Amino acid sequence: MRKITFFLLATIAGLVGLFSYRTSLGEAVPQAGAGAATSSPAPPPGAIVDGLVVDGDAVLTEYGTVQVRVTFAGGRIADVAVLRKHTVHEHSLVLNELALPRLREQVLDAQSAEVDTVSGATATSRAYLGSLQSAIDRAHLR
Repeated sequence: MRKITFFLLATIAGLVGLFSYRTSLGEAVPQAGAGAATSSPAPPPGAIVDGLVVDGDAVLTEYGTVQVRVTFAGGRIADVAVLRKHTVHEHSLVLNELALPRLREQVLDAQSAEVDTVSGATATSRAYLGSLQSAIDRAHLR
């Protein structure tokens, strides 16, 4: 019975993650704003504004929710901070200490969410990278 419950919850979590994943929608729609005389010129479509901070989606897994905040500088990923992480049980806390710093380092090196998951922390890694990718997608739309 426990196995069935686990697999049912894992399937539901996977479906939630799949259907909540957001992809790029193309160029941002220009916003109507203040007069042109007082506003600064808009960055080109797809450009990332220096100092932009974007929160990624909160990604639910069978172990809890993971969410990151990405800071951009010079058109690059300058920092990734964890807003929410798994806290379901002590094993999750140990995995967080191992996986999250390693994922941050890989992302900063690669400047992308296209990095390897951390062995033994696959669910955490996938949730982290999914949240990261949603923040990157949002940054390109602003």
